[in-house]
Amino acid sequence: MTIKQKDILHFFAVAAGAAALFLLANVFHLRLDLTADKRYTLSEATKDALGRQSSVIYIKVYLEGEMPVGMRPLQRAVKDMLDDMQAYSGERLQYEFVKPAAGRQKEAFYRDLLRKGLLPYTVQEENTEGGVTQIDLFPGAIVSLNGRQRGVNFLQVNRNISTEENINNAIQNLEYIFISAVEELGRKELEKIAFIDGHGELSAAQVADMAQELSAYYKVSRITLSGDVNALNGYALAVVAKPSKSWSEADKLVVDQYIMRGGKVAWFIDPVMVHEDSLANGHMTFGIINDHNLNDMLFRYGVRINANVVQDLQCALIPVNVAPAGMPAKFSPLPWTYYPLLFPSPDNPISRNLNVVKTEFPGTVDTLPGAGVGKQTLLSTSPRSFVKGAPFYVGLEQVMDNIDTRLYSKGALPVAVLLQGEFSSIFQRRILSSYNNGRPFSFAAKSVRTAQVVVADGDVIRNDVTANGSALPLGYDRYTRQALYGNKEFVKNVVAYLLDDSGLISLRGKVVAMRLLDRARVVRERSAWIIANTVAPLVLLTLGGVAFVLRRKRKYGKRI
Repeated sequence: MTIKQKDILHFFAVAAGAAALFLLANVFHLRLDLTADKRYTLSEATKDALGRQSSVIYIKVYLEGEMPVGMRPLQRAVKDMLDDMQAYSGERLQYEFVKPAAGRQKEAFYRDLLRKGLLPYTVQEENTEGGVTQIDLFPGAIVSLNGRQRGVNFLQVNRNISTEENINNAIQNLEYIFISAVEELGRKELEKIAFIDGHGELSAAQVADMAQELSAYYKVSRITLSGDVNALNGYALAVVAKPSKSWSEADKLVVDQYIMRGGKVAWFIDPVMVHEDSLANGHMTFGIINDHNLNDMLFRYGVRINANVVQDLQCALIPVNVAPAGMPAKFSPLPWTYYPLLFPSPDNPISRNLNVVKTEFPGTVDTLPGAGVGKQTLLSTSPRSFVKGAPFYVGLEQVMDNIDTRLYSKGALPVAVLLQGEFSSIFQRRILSSYNNGRPFSFAAKSVRTAQVVVADGDVIRNDVTANGSALPLGYDRYTRQALYGNKEFVKNVVAYLLDDSGLISLRGKVVAMRLLDRARVVRERSAWIIANTVAPLVLLTLGGVAFVLRRKRKYGKRI
């Protein structure tokens, strides 16, 4: 066999081996992820969720066409993620990228996307003529399965961090966003969530946006306990949303025994009541202790909601009439320290990568030592906070007062905490014959392992209601007319975490390291890198060519 024949045979053998390797990798879904953060590796929870679906999953992504430079990493990451998911699901997952409509169809198209739950995102980019072009995008997708649809938004815009960080956070959450939508749409039997009523809790209209959001994936009901120990049977989660009246011991026992049986509870409780209607009408009111009669029970579970209100220099704005007396009203947005913007903890999947959460007259939460119950802070104030004990005076003129920033030095204070473990009943060693409306029941003194979330502000879950009774989106700022805050995502994550049996919420803990260019160094070394990238390839190509010619001469040249 000649040398030429050997070379040809060797080439075809290598090509056949490579083709066989790629074929096997495709058949057995083999991937080689060499990235340090494993950004191209799907979790086992995702693979299991995809494997359980028997129907076709169809995903329509609205990121087609020429994207602004800053959005292209997200566009590529979405395609990479869907390619990987498609490789593991085979024909059960199909997707397409769609370019948003233009011209006359644009308005109707955008209205349809808004109705399906996708939120717009406006990007301003310099054009070739030196001006600024405004580009309207819908960075999201519609996931369809079993005849149902869900809109998912990739970006949760946090104005406290850079655009690059917002996009990186979106990339980190892609796997969770897609697979949680698939898991929820694929459920044949919906779990039940109870909004507890009967103690001055928020009305149906005041939690309508959150209830509507959850009702797409759960059966949501409002129930009155009426002292019946079995009132919460069959419910996977109970929500207590801003009670303003005292709970009876009989109703407390109902929730206590629900927890002892493994039930999950999300508490949104105001430690101090402030009547803001009086504030708006009379320009002054008082903050008084909210006598909800739940403190002793929560204390037994491991937390204390303090009878105070925390003020913060990191706060929302409210419109205030700044015109002098007798002049036409002139409203201007001014900071209102009683409306702190809370920072989500990066250490828990409930709060990680969320926008700031708006609160109104929140209190603080202390965690108490206790065996068998773990505590973790989910939301906290900024380091520039100040605590005011009840009762106290509140007046709108305080907006105009010069703030003594020296007082705002209490540090980051916890407002929302997660409790996980085995809880003890507060009703131990009590005579129970009069409870459960006098009917006998089986009493549990200690719970199985379960979880609760306690938030010292009921307004975290409250949406504003218009004059005609329509509910505004949770997290929507009615003064700036923008969806600015992370309240809705926080509550959704609380529900997902408490009800998550498959571990999908852990995907929100995935970290994709940011590898941003050092802009100062780019400017400083720009010329050197241009020369290196232009000249170095030519030099290497020339040296390689010379080396190749010399080697051939040495190998095949005639020996004298």
